[in-house]
Amino acid sequence: MNKKNTLTKSYTTSIIDDNSSSIRSYPISIEDESYIPGTRTKSYQSLYYDSLEEAPEPPKITPLPKLQLFIISIVLFSEPLTSTILFPFIYFMLKDFHLSDDEKEIGTYAGWITSIFFVAQFCTAITWGKVSDRYGRRPVLLIGMLGNAISVCMFGLSKNIWWAIGSRAFCGAMNGNAGVARSMISEITDHTNRAAAFSLFGLCWGIGMIGRFIFCGFLNHPAEHFPSLFGSNAFLKEYPYSLPCFVSATGSLIGFMIAYLCLKESNPIILKKQRDSEQVSLLKSNDTLAAEASPKPSIRQISKASLHVIFAYALFAFYSLMFDEVLPLYFTAPSSAEGLNLSSAQFAKMLTIMGILQLVVQFKIYPGLTRRFDILKLCRFSFFIFAAVFFVFPELTVCKRWWMQHMSNPWASSTAFEVTYNFILAWRFFGNCLTFTSLGIMVSTSAAPEIMGTVNGFCQSCVALTRAIAPTFGGTIWSYSLKDGHTYPFDYHFIYYIMTIMTLINLCHSYLIPDSVSLSGRK
Repeated sequence: MNKKNTLTKSYTTSIIDDNSSSIRSYPISIEDESYIPGTRTKSYQSLYYDSLEEAPEPPKITPLPKLQLFIISIVLFSEPLTSTILFPFIYFMLKDFHLSDDEKEIGTYAGWITSIFFVAQFCTAITWGKVSDRYGRRPVLLIGMLGNAISVCMFGLSKNIWWAIGSRAFCGAMNGNAGVARSMISEITDHTNRAAAFSLFGLCWGIGMIGRFIFCGFLNHPAEHFPSLFGSNAFLKEYPYSLPCFVSATGSLIGFMIAYLCLKESNPIILKKQRDSEQVSLLKSNDTLAAEASPKPSIRQISKASLHVIFAYALFAFYSLMFDEVLPLYFTAPSSAEGLNLSSAQFAKMLTIMGILQLVVQFKIYPGLTRRFDILKLCRFSFFIFAAVFFVFPELTVCKRWWMQHMSNPWASSTAFEVTYNFILAWRFFGNCLTFTSLGIMVSTSAAPEIMGTVNGFCQSCVALTRAIAPTFGGTIWSYSLKDGHTYPFDYHFIYYIMTIMTLINLCHSYLIPDSVSLSGRK
């Protein structure tokens, strides 16, 4: 029979004497009857009670509202799909418009069509956020999904440049759902499960990008690619890019129907009004109720804390998209242009590996990290990762030459180089998960409930503006660095050093973000 030992602890505590308003010290001995040799107990002396209390256990993780998150994930899946659906076939569509035989002019037209989506989103995202604050998240998401379906169908029916630009502008104007969805996720979760819920953004964006290649890469020109199925279809011959757009629209329509039937309102202000209206006197008129409506949300109500987080988010989105824009150019450029001269198959393999890694980090690693570490500190750590990755990334050219010179076996040198660039990129995608998810959470936690939609809409608007500018800016810097024989550091290193400087600026700026907007670790 095991005998419990008694552990006696002696220490001094200070207690305020109410009678003399002075502080006196008393020696105290505590007997812990539950002590067993080789074990420790989580006991502490309460500051407010005379008795010894057991340390509280960490709170249990609240189960995620799966149905609501499933519906929101459909919304999030549709945004990257509709915003980037044109990339695999835009060149061929513009060639079919017979605008010009000059490749540079076709590139200019492609830039117009790509940028107009984000310009329109920049102009309307704040408005959608305000509407969601005043009238609810649910109607805005429903309108957004329906608008996505209509606009992407319009784009698939394009026969000239102006119809294509107009349909893309309409799509961007109707696409304010990401900010509203971020507000809704914040409202239906708590600190124990919010990080896992926000991981949906990374997952759905990744799946949407994969779906883009599947839908657009295989379904455009179906009469030519699948003659046995669509060879006799005159409509698909007349509109060869309609099928992938219709498939994408079908997903949005299915999401609209599910959301209409099952999605619940989450805006606490709207829910409170609904409860109050049910309890109000039957004699009270609708006019009186309307007079008691909350004031319209305004951008002026956005706090400095929110503005600091939004600045960090927008700047990160800017240089992150720059990196994504230049990555295929650098990887596939010939060795004579200081590129890595990789094949499209090698590049696709790399993206597949990084996609799998991103899913693992997003759903398995990131939620665990947030339970141990403050998300603001995780964000700063990721900025440090990005600065290091951007700084060393152009040295892959030197690294490839070194492996080729020191290994006589071509397969061995190729494999060693593949491991090297995948290792560096793995850190980049790991940092990507930390940064985007952490900043997305802090945008919502920094906002007051009555203007959360406005804050998220303003954030989405700023990010859309950076996404409209970043590809052109990155492509211009890359082209400049390869022209006229520029020497170090204005050669192919130049754009990566610019991104390094931007990251360091973001790292320094992050210390202006107050700790109060961050989810603390060890909850």
